Amino acid sequence: MAYDFSKLNVLLVEDNQYMRGLLRELLRGLGMRADCLHDVSNGVAALEAMKEFPADLIITDWKMAPMDGLTLTRKIRTDEDSPNPFVPIILCTGYTELERVEQARDSGVTEILAKPIDAKTLYERIRSIIENPRPFTKSDEYVGPDRRRRTEPDFEAKRSVDHEVAAEDAEPAQEAAG
Repeated sequence: MAYDFSKLNVLLVEDNQYMRGLLRELLRGLGMRADCLHDVSNGVAALEAMKEFPADLIITDWKMAPMDGLTLTRKIRTDEDSPNPFVPIILCTGYTELERVEQARDSGVTEILAKPIDAKTLYERIRSIIENPRPFTKSDEYVGPDRRRRTEPDFEAKRSVDHEVAAEDAEPAQEAAG
């Protein structure tokens, strides 16, 4: 199924202007409108942008100053004044070692996109978020999409989230991509 991404508001957070430009062009190639793309160079600027720009999706780099992508993700997920703690976040990174992937997952990212990137993989990550939205969990130590991806016979019974609330929170991204 091909999606119409023309109404999807995407916030790009990347400190390298060339990578930011590449991501912007890849997203435009996937059908996103220029007026629905907003880009900034770090996490601090992203938090400011989110006050005015209603992002349906955030694509962020990991290593940036003064605020990196993992810190940004944790702030989006846990700060009381976060405009959208449920927004899907794709971490675009060259750090793909298992330990780093687990660190990113435990920070609350929704998907990881390994550099170097291409249009097909970017499309697959966005499609995955739309087709398979994961419910959010909240505990003393973690807030974000359910980190478990396996399906087990009694998997649904193990989740500690209100599925109706999680489904409602996922609807804006699904509607925008509709």
